[in-house]
Amino acid sequence: MIDELIDTVRSLNALMREETDILKAVGTRGEIEALAAAKLRLTASLETQMVALGRIDGAWRETLEPEPRAALADALEEMQTVSAENARVLMRQIEISRDMMDAIALEAKRLSGTRQQTYGASGG
Repeated sequence: MIDELIDTVRSLNALMREETDILKAVGTRGEIEALAAAKLRLTASLETQMVALGRIDGAWRETLEPEPRAALADALEEMQTVSAENARVLMRQIEISRDMMDAIALEAKRLSGTRQQTYGASGG
């Protein structure tokens, strides 16, 4: 079961790395939805596996053999690095989207402002 857990962490790392690369690239991002859905599935699977291991043996981390312990530690350390970069790129994309939406709203206000009419004292 620990091998499955390590494989899931490695798969999640690879997926986040791919998502980060796509977000950094210029152009269309049609694959992002599928990647985000896969990331959610892998995260849920990882959580399920961790809970199952905890139910079987609450001290499973402490009782791991040295080799799987090292492999899991490496995979989790890589996850920290990969997820931090992924989060940074995602936050930047969100900021860019917000800036674009603000610019569109400002332009819409500017355009609608030029079409407003008011009546003056002379009837114009």
